[in-house]
Amino acid sequence: MGSYLVRVKVMPSGPEVPSDKLLESVRGVLGKEMTIRGSKEDPIAFGLYALIIDIIAPEEEGMVDKVEAAVATAPLVTQSDLMGVSRMSSTLKV
Repeated sequence: MGSYLVRVKVMPSGPEVPSDKLLESVRGVLGKEMTIRGSKEDPIAFGLYALIIDIIAPEEEGMVDKVEAAVATAPLVTQSDLMGVSRMSSTLKV
């Protein structure tokens, strides 16, 4: 069975939240079958940023919905948007 690479854009609850704390908040709500592959900050304005997170999850029915739901429930997340989904055998452009 393959894996999905799910890219989500996450907004913190405020500009005072460090990106590493936001990432740990998301990591804490992911299921044991999901792992974070990487992340990067995307500056917006006035110290506010979005965090783009790549999450690896097994290729199963409804798994992308599970990833989205888990990320949306993270304590320091105010908004999350699905940016893209790709199979691990293909490449998702940055």
